[in-house]
Amino acid sequence: MPSDGDSRAGYAAMGYDGWIGLHWPERFGGRGGHPLATVAVEERFGYHWLPLSGYLLSVKTIGNALLRHATEELRERLLPEIAAGELLFCQGFSEPEAGSDLAALRTTAAHDGDRFVVSGHKIWTSSAAIADWIYLAVCTDPAAARPHRGISVLVAEMRSPGIEVREIPTVGGGLLYEVFLTGVEVPADQLVGELHGGWRVLMSTLDHERVTSEKVGVVLRVLDDLAEAAESRMARIELRRLRGEAEAARLLGRRAATLLAAGRPAAAAASMAKLSIATLVGRTAELGARLIGPGAFVERSDGAAAAGRVAAMTRASAGSTVAGGAAEIQRRVIARRGLGCAA
Repeated sequence: MPSDGDSRAGYAAMGYDGWIGLHWPERFGGRGGHPLATVAVEERFGYHWLPLSGYLLSVKTIGNALLRHATEELRERLLPEIAAGELLFCQGFSEPEAGSDLAALRTTAAHDGDRFVVSGHKIWTSSAAIADWIYLAVCTDPAAARPHRGISVLVAEMRSPGIEVREIPTVGGGLLYEVFLTGVEVPADQLVGELHGGWRVLMSTLDHERVTSEKVGVVLRVLDDLAEAAESRMARIELRRLRGEAEAARLLGRRAATLLAAGRPAAAAASMAKLSIATLVGRTAELGARLIGPGAFVERSDGAAAAGRVAAMTRASAGSTVAGGAAEIQRRVIARRGLGCAA
């Protein structure tokens, strides 16, 4: 899947050609366009199977969060370099004991005058090997009455002393990483949002991450690949059904992006968008395997069916229901934030 791939050169080319931050203000390196222009471009990136991991983290997820929550000084420092494709982020949220339960994180940041001293262990950190900066969820108040009230968000340079990165190969074909932080000093002015107010920042960040328009493009490309193999009437009906669901996922993503741009509550809408496309990826891969047969699982070979895209989608489909929050979490967000259910 494109979002599993990293390409520093590809990211730089996007910035050079002006495709990053289309809706960001011009003073931050953007072009002042409409947020839906960015959504449309990201969908086309996915359709052409570009390696997007660094872009999705640096621009769609973290860049948008910085635009909304960072100080003016921090935005002026970081956003223009992101828009130019020159500064790449990774995201330090998950930990060995804190994945879906993000409030259980144990990485600490002790406030010491004009700096924080960070120690802990992050895992499943995409793009860590090539990133310049890391966007960190940390505990700044271990004594808080509720864990989420003691969390803050920091940004730190990956070259900071005390940061170690280790590689984790994945069945999806990409690489993830562990990041170990030992006494890492982070200037206090690199706090994003309020001290101990990071939970609100994290939830907003995840809302941006869950608008997975690029995966709509991925699915549409594979459905186009499968059109010639859909010889029976039932296969063509199933193909049209999946296209209809992809269109619905597209509209859900655009709705969430519009709410986010307006500063309105978007958690339920973003979870709907994410859940719809994540489940659709798996069913599209299954259809491809049935229509093409065993050849669907040949990926890296000349003449591979659908250019190996069905094989790549099959390997990555399980991860697509976990990354950015498991499907069960998305359903809970929709129930609570969208439908008002107590449980």
